[in-house]
Amino acid sequence: MSWTPSEGALVGDRYRLEEYVGEGGISTVWLGHDEETGDAVAIKHPNYDSSNAREIIDQSIRSELDVLEGIREAGGHPNVMELVDSVVHADTLCIVVGLVNGEDMSDVVERHNGITDPEDLRRVGIALCEAMSFLHRNEIIYRDLKPDNVMLREDLWPVLIDFNTAKGFEPELADGDGVSGTVIPNPVYKPPELNNDPDLVGYRQGPWSDVYSIGKVLMYMLSGTGVRKHAVDPRDFPGTRSTPDYLAEIIERATGKHKDDRYQNATVLARVLEARDPEPPDRARLVHLQADETYECYPGDTIGRQADDGPQPSIAIDDPDKYVSSVQVQFDRTVDGEWLLQDHSLNGTWVNDGDGWQRVLSESGRERLVEKGDDPAVDGEMPPEEVVVAAGDEIALVHPQYPVWLRFEGER
Repeated sequence: MSWTPSEGALVGDRYRLEEYVGEGGISTVWLGHDEETGDAVAIKHPNYDSSNAREIIDQSIRSELDVLEGIREAGGHPNVMELVDSVVHADTLCIVVGLVNGEDMSDVVERHNGITDPEDLRRVGIALCEAMSFLHRNEIIYRDLKPDNVMLREDLWPVLIDFNTAKGFEPELADGDGVSGTVIPNPVYKPPELNNDPDLVGYRQGPWSDVYSIGKVLMYMLSGTGVRKHAVDPRDFPGTRSTPDYLAEIIERATGKHKDDRYQNATVLARVLEARDPEPPDRARLVHLQADETYECYPGDTIGRQADDGPQPSIAIDDPDKYVSSVQVQFDRTVDGEWLLQDHSLNGTWVNDGDGWQRVLSESGRERLVEKGDDPAVDGEMPPEEVVVAAGDEIALVHPQYPVWLRFEGER
C-alpha cells in the first residue's frame, strides 16, 4: 500500500510537509520546511494515483533525481532548480529541491494577458538559452520546456523546475511498446522529433530540440496562448502583429519543423536575441582527418560520441571504442572574436598549434585522474579547461595517439 502524505508529516526525519501545491502525471509537490536549516523547500514524491503505470512513475522519479544530481555535480545554474536532498520515506523516494519564490509562467502571462515588451521577452529568452546551454554541455536535453515548467520571479527571472522527461546522452529506455515511458507528446511546445511525427522517423533529438521549445514559449509569452504549428511568425496573429521584425523572425526560425531550419543550439539563439538580429553568428569549419568529413561549427556547438539512440551532441562522431565522451568539447567565441575550445570530457583533449601538443582537461577529468591516483599536472602545471584555437590547429580527442583528430580551419 502506498504512503499517503498529509500536512504536518515529517519526511525523512527532517522535512515538514506544510502545504499541498499540486500534482502531475508523475509526481506530487508539497511546500515544506527543512527542520535542520530552517529553509523553505519543495518536496516531490511519486503520484501513484495518476493514470501512469507504477513502473513508469518510479523510472521517471529515479531519472529526474539522476539528472538533478548530475546538475549539482556540474556546479548548478541560477536558472535551474537546485537539488537539496533525496530521502526514502515509507519506501517512497522523495526529491527535495530549493523553493523558487515566484509564479509559474502560465499564471504570470495569464494575469498580464501576455507579456509583449520585447525587452522582457529578450531577457527571459536569453536566460532560458543560458540554462539550456548549461544542460547541453553537461549531456542533458530538457525535452519538456513549457510554461508550466518555468517559474518566474517578480523580476521575470526564469527557473526551470521539472526534469521528469530530461534525458542524458545515452540510448533510450523503452517500455513494452518500444516508446520511452517518460516522453509525453505535446504538440504545442515539443518539436516534431519528440512528438512521433511520421515524417520524422529516425530524426534525432539534440540541442536543436530545446531551441524549438524556447521559441514556442516566447510566442506563448507574447500571445497568452500556445500556437500549434511550426515556423511561427507572431506577425501572422492578431494581438502580436506589432512584434518587432527581428524578434518575430527569431521566433519563426527557432520553431522550424526541421533541425536544419532552426538555430543549431541555445547559445546561437541567445546571441541573436542579444544582438536583436535574426542572422546567426559566423560559423567555423572543422575537418575530421581520419574520416575525411567536414563539419560546420557554430558558437555553442558540442562535439561528442555518436550513440545508437537518444539525444546527441551538435556534432556526433563515430567512435566504436567509446573513448570519446558523449560531450567531449564545446566551441564558443570570446568577446574579442577568437574561437575557444572548452573540454567537458573525462579523458581530456589535446591541441597542437604548431608548437607541440597541449592538454586541455575539464575539472571532472582532473578529479577522475586524482581518484585513480594519477597526477593531472603536465610539467608541473595543471592543464587548462579551455584554450583559444586558430586556423590550422589540430585537435586530438582523447589523446594524440587515439585516431580521432580534427583540424580547425577557422571561419568559413
